Amino acid sequence: MGVIRVAGYGRLDATGPGGAPDGGEVAPPERDPTAGPAACPSCGLAADADDRYCESCGYDLDIPVPPVAERPPPRRVVTPSGHGPVCSACGTATIGSDGWCDACGRPFNPRDHVESDLGLVAMVSNRGLRHRRNEDSAALRVLRMPDGSDNVVAVVCDGVSSSPRPDEASATAAETACATMAATLVEGCGPAKATSAGVAAAASAVARMPGAEDAGNAPACTLVSAIMTPGEITVGWVGDSRAYWLADPDSGADDPADGDDTLPGASTLPPAPIDPQDPEQTEIRRTPSALLTEDDSWATRMIALGAMTEAEAYADRRAHAIVSWLGADAGEVRPRVTSVRPTGPGVLLLCSDGLWNYLSVASTLAAMVFPGGYDRPLDAARLLTGFALDRGGADNITVALIPFSPPGDPVRGPDHD
Repeated sequence: MGVIRVAGYGRLDATGPGGAPDGGEVAPPERDPTAGPAACPSCGLAADADDRYCESCGYDLDIPVPPVAERPPPRRVVTPSGHGPVCSACGTATIGSDGWCDACGRPFNPRDHVESDLGLVAMVSNRGLRHRRNEDSAALRVLRMPDGSDNVVAVVCDGVSSSPRPDEASATAAETACATMAATLVEGCGPAKATSAGVAAAASAVARMPGAEDAGNAPACTLVSAIMTPGEITVGWVGDSRAYWLADPDSGADDPADGDDTLPGASTLPPAPIDPQDPEQTEIRRTPSALLTEDDSWATRMIALGAMTEAEAYADRRAHAIVSWLGADAGEVRPRVTSVRPTGPGVLLLCSDGLWNYLSVASTLAAMVFPGGYDRPLDAARLLTGFALDRGGADNITVALIPFSPPGDPVRGPDHD
């Protein structure tokens, strides 16, 4: 299986936990065993003196990193004040002229908290509470097509923390993929072809980044994308960033007895809609909330191979290790692409694992997003981001929401009542 990357965590050798990196790398100096446990600079978990990698997140403990500030009090919703840049650590708009927060003393980076609202799609990306920087990125486009309809393109990327410049890798991939998908749609190509073209362009751009010549540890990221056209949503992905279809709870699409996802990280694609022409079927079933993607991860691969049970795979420290990514050392990148034609209103969610590590059940996500997710997707994205921060914010968090109504339903936009 070779090297397995871990989006937002680190890199593990496929031969087993704690293996040395491949390529004949010289082992680092051993730590002083009398020094006692030290906290991982990425996730904050205490590490043993002889550990090279964090047992929790896989971070390389030999990389010197400035200590992170203490975690601020949790807050439910991230809401910019409108009076200047907001510190993602303490939530105040007190960034001084020197670029540091006057309230908590943390240095301010414009990527610590990013928002975009295009009406038909909105996103929030936040550094979280433990990482030094935001290594997630997102890009959005709304296209007015020749027939007068609007197409929406959204891309979310999560940088691989153990790779060099993961923040640049995710930004390069998101912007390249989104621009290429938009251009391909304008040329008249279908959403599936546009998705494949966008991912291919992003993979090539990341592979050409400076430092990519280090084939054993090149800049890398994951990617999930969505193209919304009238009546259809097309999703593509590489890695473990996810896409969810979230049905309006008032539509009756979600059965409260469904409970949790049948398999963490496995697609729960909705069944085909009921055919209204079939005399034995009297009503169209609303498309229920569902996970539309399947994680390209070690755990799902082990389960698919029958090598482990679900419980065994997700209890293993390698569970979140990704087996597909964008980067010079990724080999041939083949995105998985799927389409769904929802039969009722809802919202499409794209997110990095900074959100779904805390909340992965589609119906519960839907209950949080509605009813405001239709008319105020930015507010709903802030709410989900705030939820992840409230639960610990151990990773970067990126959320993009696209309201959707099938043909025949009222068009919902920022001015819809």
